Amino acid sequence: MDAINRMKQNRKLLPSNRTKFKENNRDMIYSSIADKKSNQINFKTISEYKLNEIKKRIREHAKAERKKEHILFAIFFVCGLIALILILMT
Repeated sequence: MDAINRMKQNRKLLPSNRTKFKENNRDMIYSSIADKKSNQINFKTISEYKLNEIKKRIREHAKAERKKEHILFAIFFVCGLIALILILMT
């Protein structure tokens, strides 16, 4: 019975039966690839200088994050080492 219900549900999901997003917009389902390419998003373009500044800022932020992680790992390592020494001494 479950398999029959699944088959019914799958049939309802076919492109010919479902509406796309808002209204009954089936044009994008059956349009050609050339039409879809004309509807592509146009992204903003920025100058090479601004792009380099953004990259530099991202790299600096990543470097600072790595430094924080290394310090945190070093602290945990030292604490673990001290705890291990204390356990072995008792």
